[in-house]
Amino acid sequence: METNEASTYPIEIYTEGSKAAGTVGAGVATYQNKLLTMQLRYKLRGYCSNNQAEQTAILKALEQLHEMETPTAGRAAIYTDRKVTLDSLKHHDIRGYLKDKI
Repeated sequence: METNEASTYPIEIYTEGSKAAGTVGAGVATYQNKLLTMQLRYKLRGYCSNNQAEQTAILKALEQLHEMETPTAGRAAIYTDRKVTLDSLKHHDIRGYLKDKI
């Protein structure tokens, strides 16, 4: 589901996956009520793609959200800038290890 621009979310999580010069990484930044509460970074194997890095970041964001103790009444937003990753998550007929875990 996509976020509603008119809504506010008590928890906002931003994800990033990147690959440059054989270095692949994923990152997650979590904000609660607009305050940065956590940053996580993951180094991935060099053969991983940009999409795999972004999917890893989304998976880690979901795991982090699951572990949070702050009640949010089901209101949280995860933001990513990879349209191709979002499109692949919407297609349930496309399978993959990371996508299945998400």
